[in-house]
Amino acid sequence: MFLKLFVRRYATNSKRDLSKVRNIGIIAHIDAGKTTTTERMLYYSGKINRIGDVDQGDTITDYLPQERSRGITIQSAAISFNWKKDYKVNLIDTPGHADFTFEVIRSLKVLDGCVTILDSVAGVEAQTEKVWKQSSGLPKICFLNKMDREGAGFSRTVKELVVKMNTRALLVNTPVFKVEPGTKDSKFVGVLDLIYGKQLVWDRDDPDKINVIDVTEGHEYYDDLLHGREALVETLGEVDESLVEHFLSDADGDYLKVSPDVLNKSIRNATLSLHATPVLCGASFRNIGVQPLLDAIVNYLPDPSEARPPEVNNKDIKVASNPKSGLILNNNPNLCVSLAFKVITDAIRGTMVFIRVYSGVLRSNHTVYNTTTGTKFKIGKLIQMHANIPEEVNELYPGDIGVLTGSNVSEYIKTGDTIITHVTKKDGIRSFDKKKELTLKINPIEIPPPVFNAAIEPKTLGNKKPMEEALAQLTREDPSLVVTQDEESGQTLLSGMGELHLEIARDRLLNELNAQVDVGKVIVSYKETVNSTCKERTIETEDGYRITAVIEPLDEEIKSNPPGNEEWYSLASDNNFMVMEKHMTYDAEKNWPFQVPYVTVVNSLLPSCLVALQRGGKIGGFPLNSCVVRIRGDWEVPKDATSITPLLTHSRQLFSQILAEEDEKNFSVLEPVMNVEVMVQQQDMGPIIQDLSSARKANILSIEDENTSAIDESNITFKNIAEQMWLPKDMTLEFAKIGKEAQAPKLIQAQAPLKEMVAYNNKIRSITQGRGSFNMYYHGMQPVTHDRLQAILSDYYN
Repeated sequence: MFLKLFVRRYATNSKRDLSKVRNIGIIAHIDAGKTTTTERMLYYSGKINRIGDVDQGDTITDYLPQERSRGITIQSAAISFNWKKDYKVNLIDTPGHADFTFEVIRSLKVLDGCVTILDSVAGVEAQTEKVWKQSSGLPKICFLNKMDREGAGFSRTVKELVVKMNTRALLVNTPVFKVEPGTKDSKFVGVLDLIYGKQLVWDRDDPDKINVIDVTEGHEYYDDLLHGREALVETLGEVDESLVEHFLSDADGDYLKVSPDVLNKSIRNATLSLHATPVLCGASFRNIGVQPLLDAIVNYLPDPSEARPPEVNNKDIKVASNPKSGLILNNNPNLCVSLAFKVITDAIRGTMVFIRVYSGVLRSNHTVYNTTTGTKFKIGKLIQMHANIPEEVNELYPGDIGVLTGSNVSEYIKTGDTIITHVTKKDGIRSFDKKKELTLKINPIEIPPPVFNAAIEPKTLGNKKPMEEALAQLTREDPSLVVTQDEESGQTLLSGMGELHLEIARDRLLNELNAQVDVGKVIVSYKETVNSTCKERTIETEDGYRITAVIEPLDEEIKSNPPGNEEWYSLASDNNFMVMEKHMTYDAEKNWPFQVPYVTVVNSLLPSCLVALQRGGKIGGFPLNSCVVRIRGDWEVPKDATSITPLLTHSRQLFSQILAEEDEKNFSVLEPVMNVEVMVQQQDMGPIIQDLSSARKANILSIEDENTSAIDESNITFKNIAEQMWLPKDMTLEFAKIGKEAQAPKLIQAQAPLKEMVAYNNKIRSITQGRGSFNMYYHGMQPVTHDRLQAILSDYYN
């Protein structure tokens, strides 16, 4: 019997009921099926009435021309939809390519839970491990996609998940296969629901219909249901005493009699406590398994009141949670706190700032306060985005993800800013707790350092201003793109996370923003740093300004636990910081005699630090990295000064002077070093290791069997769990064992300078005749060895 399971276009009032809100992200390795799965979610929720296709370039969340032409996700897209009438799901589809890792980083800052999609053929891939670690602390669900593909292995992939991710797996459903009539081929057709004891088989011709069959004794999947239920109850019973009591008393010790409601509640608790990860399977492209995944999202992932609280910069601010009103910060129920995590530019609406509301209610046309910049301004209309389609709303509630609009938002807000207001007055502003609320910052967003550069030049002098405006828009939308200018040569450099990252930026500059520019070749981005503390210098002017400062190398231990008389401010790029020592005479909260507020003084010094460090060191003129500009506590400004312009001028002159008068011997050149993972067959190991060690200047860290590479003493427990847990029959698991006994692939882990790894893909294919593959991701900046320095400088400037 076929059942029509899902109703479209329902109205909802769930925005006021926090228990019915889910803020989730889709994370995975590239090409695991994130966007395809998202598209099916939108269809089955009734948000769209036709299913888009990544290959056809007509999906909802991949709406940029570059995304549709390349078939990849470049920019995270937010969309809201309803499920089961009552639930509101705010979903962010994130990129899988390593070059766009910043999109993942900033999205994770505003999410309460994640759906991790795994390719059942490829298993747990390198980028999956990376995003899993990035999302540490967030409850997750795993969806094993592409079960319809040849070589798909459910049990093999679950084992990899348990061992590599150090998590227990809770099998919510398992795959169902049917032999095609007239053939011996077994096709993936549906799932076995271990919670409700049902077999769900999707209709090939109508994606809305599912054949639902009770699995009773004698059914071909009855043994799987029995063993799966037993494993599920036993795993949950380790941490849930109430489930054990229910099993022994109400279910009379019968695993199949355990109530689905009790199981769902127990799975939810285990998920929220990070004790285990629910696992489901399907084939999104074939429309199989998406509805159970949506049910799992609302059943197992947290609502905003259950989610981990945001990080706050002040330990004195108390963060409490209320199931009805959400978070309450600083014991102030009227305080509305939001985080700006993304900026885009719309052709019609102009600059649009994506925010997550954590507490209070944000209303359109309110006056708000930016605690990062210390500015107050009025916002325009509020909207919620459905991919690239806006919908106006009057209010945003705790847990909502929305967009700020208005003519001034581009001037007053950037990615990572904390926005506060009050909800008790129409204009949104009344007195704040100056010490705590006016300086409150939540969920700091760290921007990874760029590792590639490309020179950007206007075609004519008249094209220079439009070029600068286009670059400003690019960097405003994507802070991981950095624009610097060599003051001596006048050359403008655009820096990014990878070759593809800069290629996409170039494409947008030329085709979307119509900038008349020439873009040079992509080259590795180098930095400099100071080896020891520079000489302290003071600038003192006749008009009453006095600043004493020193520039020193960054000490990570002091940064992580600074003394009480220091305030640390990130300079947003290159791992640089400004440190303000406590004023020797005045306290900003008690006896502040200056007309200019303390936060204004700080905000005037930050750009001066940034400009001085961007001018570069004395060896290659590369921007400085991992440096601290320390402002001594005896600084002075005229008490009656109302403008910060002179302070900007004097401080910039001082910081530049400190670097200019330092000896070249106190500088070192840094280069980006990458973690490299190379997967090869045993017969290819010798040539690959030789090439890595010699031509790539790599440091070989380990050589292990690919299937056991993640196993060490720290996760030996999870290896044992994976070996002992019940899993359905999986031929690929048997083949993997045979292959392991015969000739297992090897995983070579190394660290290598990025410069030497450019175009490595062609080299590894040549050496291994196409059998090898590799992944690499940023490790850090390290000093260039003396024997390579001159060659690097020569290549860079020629």
